[in-house]
Amino acid sequence: MKSYFIFFLLIVLTACETQVKTPFVETVYPTSKVLPENLLRMYVQFSQPMKTIDNIDKIKLIDEHGNEVKNVFNNNTQDLWNKEQTQHTLNLDPARVKTGLKANELLGHAVKPYKNYTLLIGDLEDVHHQKMKTSFRKKITIEKSDITIPKISDWKLTIPEIKSKDSFVVSFQQMLDYNSLKHRLVITDAKNNPIEGSISIKKQETQRSFQPTETWKSGSKILYVDTRLEAPSGNNLNGLFDHKIGSLKYSREGVLEKIPFTIKP
Repeated sequence: MKSYFIFFLLIVLTACETQVKTPFVETVYPTSKVLPENLLRMYVQFSQPMKTIDNIDKIKLIDEHGNEVKNVFNNNTQDLWNKEQTQHTLNLDPARVKTGLKANELLGHAVKPYKNYTLLIGDLEDVHHQKMKTSFRKKITIEKSDITIPKISDWKLTIPEIKSKDSFVVSFQQMLDYNSLKHRLVITDAKNNPIEGSISIKKQETQRSFQPTETWKSGSKILYVDTRLEAPSGNNLNGLFDHKIGSLKYSREGVLEKIPFTIKP
């Protein structure tokens, strides 16, 4: 009977602990505090699955005078959440970034260079209606627009040793988009079989590490890069987001570039 009581008590305590668990913001990407005037998006990662509606009004951008900056983010829709409902994409209005569009001509960029802002996130609820206990704040300083096209030729590869589980590391000359780094690079063997492993994004999104599930085998490997791999400004390997007609490198999006490398025996 005593053992049964202790077991029951543990279940109750566990249930209570689960019940009082409240959501919080783990990370906001880009992680850098210095961001370009033509910033297109940010990603907010939460500690647990969140409600996917009625959240945009609870995410604000505050200027250095304490005033809310209006009409910064696109309206919130469910497809701006990942399938686990733990990551929300904040899209800044692209019509205010593209020159020649009415919103850009009338309003200009949503954020201004050499100004300071605070991203304020508070009172969002998780799927169990638990509210955030404390608000999250990210200080941001805006610099001039990023008009640099990412270049593969600027990348540095760190190639691991055979029979190790060391990471294959790609270092970049500029900050790149977090989701792009997760999904738009793939490593295969010479026969195009994907190599399984885990990815980590480091050094303010200027480094991507891939650690294989199994040890590296000798031979030729390929790093495939989707040319839609982009910076937080939307500039990708195909050209600038705010590009002139006919200036793109490829006639279609999503062309794959190959970067061969070898694990030496």
